[in-house]
Amino acid sequence: MRVGVSMSHISLYNENAVIHALRRLGSTSQTEIARATGLSVQGVSSIVRTLTADGLVKEVGREPVARGRPRVIIDIVADARYAVGVHVDPSVMSTVVLDLRGSVVTSLASEKVYPEDPERSIEVAASLVQGALESAAIDERFVLGTCLAVPGPLQAKSGSIVDTVWLPGWTGFPLGEVLGAKLGMRVPVVKDTLAAVIGENWVRAGESLESTMVFVYVGMGTGVGLSLNGEAVRGFSGNAGEVGRMLLALGRSTPRAVDGLDNDPAILVETAHAAGVLEGSAPHREDLKQVDHQFRRLCHLADQGDGSARAILQAAAARIAEMAVMTTDLFDADTVVFGGPYWELVRPFYEPAAIAALDQPSARGPHPVSVLTTAMKHDVGAIGAASVVLDDRYVPRAPRSWNSTYSI
Repeated sequence: MRVGVSMSHISLYNENAVIHALRRLGSTSQTEIARATGLSVQGVSSIVRTLTADGLVKEVGREPVARGRPRVIIDIVADARYAVGVHVDPSVMSTVVLDLRGSVVTSLASEKVYPEDPERSIEVAASLVQGALESAAIDERFVLGTCLAVPGPLQAKSGSIVDTVWLPGWTGFPLGEVLGAKLGMRVPVVKDTLAAVIGENWVRAGESLESTMVFVYVGMGTGVGLSLNGEAVRGFSGNAGEVGRMLLALGRSTPRAVDGLDNDPAILVETAHAAGVLEGSAPHREDLKQVDHQFRRLCHLADQGDGSARAILQAAAARIAEMAVMTTDLFDADTVVFGGPYWELVRPFYEPAAIAALDQPSARGPHPVSVLTTAMKHDVGAIGAASVVLDDRYVPRAPRSWNSTYSI
């Protein structure tokens, strides 16, 4: 249902529109902001005074003009506000603190993730958050909040995992509620693929805020994040981007593949053992540390020219490329971004396959697609989670999001 708005909501919306313009344009003048937002120069001037008083923007220089006084150039104050993100990967938990520009101020990680004991794991998460804030000596008055990103799918209302191969004991556990109680704040829980695409838009900013983006997340599992004109597609229940059925529809590339999962490191490791590429018996899929170790070994062998190892990764690359093409065609996307814990390992195989596939003629006509590596480097999930906090507070959007939890 469409709803009305109050004057205070309009004021907040316009303030966020100015901040959003600065993220798109970089440091610029009030005239350029007015042109980008559709606000009057006088209106922008008033908003800038408010944001300056709040410490969110500042003058960074002056630009001479042909006639009259020089234009004042303003920009976002990066250290005006902070956000905390926690990402639970099946094998490692990471925490970052981001500033308002999306730069990492500090980060911590722990391998103490307990697949059958979510409460003990959340205690670790709380310690990481507290440790990160203390190490950065950040005044907590300027911390907007914390968000937790986990492998999906999620139950929308409770913020609990519905089901996951990698964290079987976590199903139904109220992750956000428990972590929030330990930290003394509300902690929303999102899928790591959703966090990733929100983070990409926040950290990359610039032209990405006007693109239609497909973010391919490459970790212990494979997922997709989507955004249209810089706005993440969450879906009805917050679970947009599940691609298991799509990969299954593409067919199994090896006899050992299960339910379309044969791009996951555990399956690729099993395939490598069955082919004699890796010695000994394959580790149990639940033994994530061994899966991680042996997957890195497989990628190393492929990099060194082992033909059988390369064939395994090239088959996986072909499937990922086809999935990327299908998703790009469906959403008429102009940008595909790859990232996640294992992206740099598989990049020599996945990236050329994706570029070649996306260069093929499409029913959409001649439409170039940019293939990029994430701007977030390796901490995609945690940076993405922190970006959810910033996105919720400072992106201008429809009234249903204006009752933001994150306000100072």
